[in-house]
Amino acid sequence: MGNPPMQRRRYTDANEADCLSALPDALLITILSLLPTRVAARTSVLSRRFRDLWKASPSIDLSLEAEASTFEAMANGALLSRPPSNPLHSLHLELGRDEYYHHLPDSFVSSLLLKAQSLGLRHLTVRGFAQLNSIIPTIFSIDSLHSLDIVLIILKAFPSLVTLTRLKSLSSTFDSNDDDPAQLNHLLSHLPSLQHLLLFLYVKDGFTLSSQTVRNLKLYLIDDRPGDKSMGLSMPSLEMLQLDHRNSQGLLRIHVDAPSLKKAAINLHNLCKPDVAAIAHLLNCVSDIEELSLYIEECPEEKSPFPVLFEPDKDVPDFPNLKHLNVNMCFHEHNFKSIVTLLHHSPALESLKLVHEVPDAYTFGRKHRKRNDWRSKLPRNAAGNHNYTDLTNLHLGQKSKEFMKLVSNQCTCKAHS
Repeated sequence: MGNPPMQRRRYTDANEADCLSALPDALLITILSLLPTRVAARTSVLSRRFRDLWKASPSIDLSLEAEASTFEAMANGALLSRPPSNPLHSLHLELGRDEYYHHLPDSFVSSLLLKAQSLGLRHLTVRGFAQLNSIIPTIFSIDSLHSLDIVLIILKAFPSLVTLTRLKSLSSTFDSNDDDPAQLNHLLSHLPSLQHLLLFLYVKDGFTLSSQTVRNLKLYLIDDRPGDKSMGLSMPSLEMLQLDHRNSQGLLRIHVDAPSLKKAAINLHNLCKPDVAAIAHLLNCVSDIEELSLYIEECPEEKSPFPVLFEPDKDVPDFPNLKHLNVNMCFHEHNFKSIVTLLHHSPALESLKLVHEVPDAYTFGRKHRKRNDWRSKLPRNAAGNHNYTDLTNLHLGQKSKEFMKLVSNQCTCKAHS
């Protein structure tokens, strides 16, 4: 005989009450705070206990995806009707595109921000493609903010009055080509607690970004105008720099004045032969750091390989404090010799990681490249692979045969041509 069909279990025993109901309100509110507000609101139909529980969440996420009336209703229930006894820590506003946002009055968005300020708002994210500069003065008046993230909105101007004295983290986009770049430095000078800055910057030639307090900078440079251009960084407190530059019209010459800098991660894309001088200057500016990561991508239009890191027959800077080096690039013969030269100028090195970036296969057929010219020249590692090298504990004298193969290559104090 076959087994009897499974029967749904019924909870009739009082000792088998559901675990969710046994949780305290504080824990349930924490769980609800991890959900988008529109999802958390759906729990109001579960029971009388859950009817208003979602409104006490310390985190609110409002998204304007379609009807402005729906957004307003959710904002009224989650934020505008919120009592002072329920403080608000985080607010995320997704304001969408102009076709949605133009149905929503600026005054309504400003009322949301002012209400959030009265509730002690600490973390604010405003995201959207719409023209939202009309609400910028309200945003920069929320003196309780610890972090501010303005996404996909190109700031055209900053308010004259900035009261963000507690702000520690700022993420934004600024176009220094269309507007006076001095506005950005003026803003940074009025943020006395700022330590972390993430900036998408449309670069204007000759602009110097400065801050006395920033310690961690993530800088994404956007530049599509032809001609030789330069910019500077003047940040005496800077300790960590992450730089990403995707150039289509030539690499910027970047001068870094950051005496406290210890770590740098530099990503450079679409590099051509005329860019070598700018790269060499940048490396010379950061030669006192302890940790360096490089990602170098050469332009697929270049038919023949060339030395990327240093100018031929020019003096190579010393890296006396460099302990950790991580390089991703095409290690053809010229770049391999350059990295060997760098190793000879890095006496304190403790770890080394080199990864060969293979050029796209299509460039060999369409761009008349010779495949052998772009093959990795790294010595084979213990696994028999010459596409990567990963060495540690070099400072303890544990220099493997792989490292000795690297540094034993012919090297001078000048870069190879």
